[in-house]
Amino acid sequence: MSGYAAAVVVVLIWGSYPVATRAGVTGSFAPQDLILLRFGVGALLFLPWVAMHFRAIRREAWLQGVPLALFQGAGMAALVICGLQFAPANHAAALGPGVAPAWVALLGYLVFSKRPSARMVVGAGLSAFGVVILATSSASMHSPAVLMGDLMFLAASALGALYVLQLRSWGANAIQAAAIVTLYSALAVVPWHLQSAPGTLWQVAPLALLWQILWQGVLIGCIALVALNHAIARLGPDRASALVALVPALSAVLGLLFLGEVLSSTEIAAILAISAGVSIGASRAYGGSPAASSAAVKRLA
Repeated sequence: MSGYAAAVVVVLIWGSYPVATRAGVTGSFAPQDLILLRFGVGALLFLPWVAMHFRAIRREAWLQGVPLALFQGAGMAALVICGLQFAPANHAAALGPGVAPAWVALLGYLVFSKRPSARMVVGAGLSAFGVVILATSSASMHSPAVLMGDLMFLAASALGALYVLQLRSWGANAIQAAAIVTLYSALAVVPWHLQSAPGTLWQVAPLALLWQILWQGVLIGCIALVALNHAIARLGPDRASALVALVPALSAVLGLLFLGEVLSSTEIAAILAISAGVSIGASRAYGGSPAASSAAVKRLA
């Protein structure tokens, strides 16, 4: 699969995921139920692969997987799923994947000393402007709980940006990285769920449970993570993050169709600003020679 095809898979799943999760946490599921399905099912899917390739996984990969599991694993998922109790799906998409390139530029500079390009700075600034508009709308037009959800989405997006940046220097292949992140997250999530909410999943309607198993465990917990890692390896973290410009718009349309979430004119303007910022930043995010960037990406491929 090419890097761009993998990015398309990520966009389709990420755009639909907030809608499916919002329907779950405002319906029959507690947040800890969906977190369990996300990593419990994902771990079961990855276990056979890990068993067959265990000897080939370097010790350094297992150690480096610990912070990655926080960035893209249980820490990020808990923020998104809990935030969707309070804020609509279109906010999750805009303030999550939608502002990821802005976080990549900012954190890449602050944490990894990477100099962003002029286009990335402009795009990040426009995305930040959209975030301010959306936060102002949440504070003035909605309850304070919506603003709390928005803050959770922003924190989750920052963790995701750290994952994207760190994965570039990890050197593991896409499936290996996804497997380690999911297994580590499951080791934390499964005991936590058994202690805090044992037996709650069996009180849910079987069809609704199967639907969330598909979304949480298979699509977002396995397929999207592998596709994201593949896109990062092939395209680099800057382009992989920038190709999510359609996620906020896609999620807004699906939220309207399936959840009845009608956007205000202010929210539409904010989402358009965030998407435009992502599009503008869809070039090489950091300064330096193209050859150097290409060589760094090839080392991961």
